Amino acid sequence: MSLFVWKPDYSVNNAVLDGHHQQLFSLVNSVYENVMNSQALDCALTKIDELTEYTKYHFLAEERYMREKGFSGIDEHIAKHREFTHTIETLRESYHGNDLEAARDLIVALGEWLLQHVLKDDRTYSA
Repeated sequence: MSLFVWKPDYSVNNAVLDGHHQQLFSLVNSVYENVMNSQALDCALTKIDELTEYTKYHFLAEERYMREKGFSGIDEHIAKHREFTHTIETLRESYHGNDLEAARDLIVALGEWLLQHVLKDDRTYSA
């Protein structure tokens, strides 16, 4: 079962960035499903690495878009991107402690952060 489902209401009115957001939701769901359906933490490391790399790719594209639009809140937005990247890295590091429950909690927190970021922060540049 998916943790988060993309809805058209989440659109930022840019097809490329909407596609990126959909892929991020898919990756968070994949990490979540891997961890929830396994007792072995190593199973999700590949997915977390994929999420980390795709997140970096998306953030660069989104930041480029904001610069092109002359978005005045870009510095604050970039800081939030860095926070999310750091959270993902923290999640990956937590796997070394072999604490499955902590990893599950972090994945849920990541998904909630992503959803709130798309619904609130990304709306500021989509207007």
